[in-house]
Amino acid sequence: MPQLSPAILASTTNHLIKVFEVDNLPANNVDALLQKLARVVLHLLHTDLNRLLHLLYRIDVDEHRVKNAMVNADEETIAYRIAQLIIEREVRKAQIRLRYSEGR
Repeated sequence: MPQLSPAILASTTNHLIKVFEVDNLPANNVDALLQKLARVVLHLLHTDLNRLLHLLYRIDVDEHRVKNAMVNADEETIAYRIAQLIIEREVRKAQIRLRYSEGR
């Protein structure tokens, strides 16, 4: 994952904490965030696939990209790929929010 500004990373992390209803997602390191979110996704894959799919819809992760992420891989790889897609989408949304809040 690319380096992100602290404001974008914090906004992304705060929104993910609310959406996934989890605590202690790291807000200062994108790789640590990815690893932690992948564990959350893996847990949902095992325990509540419907909730995971609902959250992906709510976050607005592209359905085709999710399907591609779920092809030919073990569950941990799938969870990691989905976590990447989630973070990519949330970063784009955080960038848009920041751009509009600055009046650009």
